[in-house]
Amino acid sequence: MYITATNLPEEKKIGGNRAAIEPQPGWLEFVRAQCDEYGIVLIFDEVKTGFRIARGGAQEVYGVTPDMATYAKSMGNGYPVTAFGGRHEIMDIIGKGVAHGGTFAGNVVGAAAVDATLCLLQEQPILETIAEHGRKLQAGINNIFEEADIPVLITGHPAMFSMSFGVEKLTEQRDWAKSNYGYYEKLAAAALKRGILVDIDPREPWFLSYSHSDADIDQTLNVMADVVKSVA
Repeated sequence: MYITATNLPEEKKIGGNRAAIEPQPGWLEFVRAQCDEYGIVLIFDEVKTGFRIARGGAQEVYGVTPDMATYAKSMGNGYPVTAFGGRHEIMDIIGKGVAHGGTFAGNVVGAAAVDATLCLLQEQPILETIAEHGRKLQAGINNIFEEADIPVLITGHPAMFSMSFGVEKLTEQRDWAKSNYGYYEKLAAAALKRGILVDIDPREPWFLSYSHSDADIDQTLNVMADVVKSVA
């Protein structure tokens, strides 16, 4: 989830590609109040967080409602699709002097995928299961590094989290820049060779899917245990 308003500091948002750093307590409420006071449209980019960390995305988790929000990825369960929505008075101007369109606008296959995905999210404990597996994976990773006497800092949510080394806190991009991301890159490369697909970029979170089973989590932890022993 990113925030678009006036010139807001980059580090004060959930960093979807910044180690999933969360906003500081009270920050989103402050931004919401400032936008209300000065007539600024507050936009949340929920491309990564929407329909992933909660059915209502980051808005639900943090209890702050933007004027508009953008979505993609999880909404279509892998199908190429994007969407945006917002307050009625904003959305109502589309088609009335404000044009909206694109090559894939109204794509039937993508729309069908969204419809099916959102129905499943309503009917089944998909996000709850993902969160359960995510907490298990996070706890296992913590244990592995604790046994190896290597401090690790896990940030984000069970469905979307990152790990950093060499830092005690992550509240902004400058904190992350001080971390030992070179060590993470070695870990990720070794995990990839052993069949665990993670992003080699240490800024990118680990994402879990409903298709991941307990066995997948166990296998990932076993591989990570071997990787930590083998990577200096």
